[in-house]
Amino acid sequence: MNPRTYRQQIYNSGIEDMEINISSLENSMQTLHKLNELENLLTKIRYNLRVDIRKLRMEYIKKMQDIDELALKKGLFRKKMSVEKMYHKKKSVKQERKVNLAAYEIIETMIENYLTQIDDSRNYIQDQIQGKVH
Repeated sequence: MNPRTYRQQIYNSGIEDMEINISSLENSMQTLHKLNELENLLTKIRYNLRVDIRKLRMEYIKKMQDIDELALKKGLFRKKMSVEKMYHKKKSVKQERKVNLAAYEIIETMIENYLTQIDDSRNYIQDQIQGKVH
């Protein structure tokens, strides 16, 4: 999937607008339930994101191998690819990989931060519930 698709899924989850409401025991329990749902959704998105990152990395490994194979083959006029040309091709592929993976890695970091916030919020709510019950 495209990184924009993942961003859209995160945005559509409503996590940005989520408010922690612990004014009553019932509201606290509803908030905990919503946090659990968000955590499950973010975990699934993170899994799919990591699968896409692996696929992308494999594609770039394949591109690098293709460049190596091209370097060994003789061209139209029985000349091999020069070392300098091979170096520049590999460098451009590495730069392209870096740019493409960066978009996915930003989203992965964002998901990790949300999951940490959810965990912290869950602990806070559970502490508040225990205080209200006792």
